[in-house]
Amino acid sequence: MLRLASPLKPLVTGFALLAFIAAAQTVARADQVTFLTTSCFGVGCTPTAPATAVSSTGAPFLTFIGQQATTVDTGTPSGFTAVDLGTFLITTSPLGGGTFGPTPFVLRITQSAPSAGTGTFTSTLTGTVVINGSDVRVIFDQTSLLIANVRYDLANLTFGNTLFLDPNATGGVTRLSALVSSPVPEPATLILLGTGLAGAAGAARRRRARP
Repeated sequence: MLRLASPLKPLVTGFALLAFIAAAQTVARADQVTFLTTSCFGVGCTPTAPATAVSSTGAPFLTFIGQQATTVDTGTPSGFTAVDLGTFLITTSPLGGGTFGPTPFVLRITQSAPSAGTGTFTSTLTGTVVINGSDVRVIFDQTSLLIANVRYDLANLTFGNTLFLDPNATGGVTRLSALVSSPVPEPATLILLGTGLAGAAGAARRRRARP
């Protein structure tokens, strides 16, 4: 039976560990995740589905229709999956015959745990609906969030954090899109780990070579 020389054991063990980590990360990236969204307008509101904002006349002005339960693969070759988080629908003219001041908007993402685990997790994105004449926009306070190692990055924004809602385009419908990914350790981290293990093997070899 072939036996490894002692100085080589740490090195072989290190490479085996790297292979195990790489395999584990491949499995993690292949996990599917299921999510849905709910929302609301107003200070201290509770997300529901769908949510409607009204003008000072009491007329419905803006509705957000959340995304129903959707399952996506977080381990695609591109590293992310493009998804819809829901749809804004302008139901009347921007002011609806009344006034509509800056209004808070809350989007809640409810996610089932990846297939490797169990449970349900939630997190929220917040923003403000602002109207300037016929210009309607949602300005987000943050544009990404992490839920149980799954990352959501808002995708179709302007100026970094702004979603413009066009009352005249596609019947007043504007989709809110995101890129969903499952982050893994950077390659540099694995390289540093491998370098450290190789260094440890070299040190062990030098110690054994001393008289």
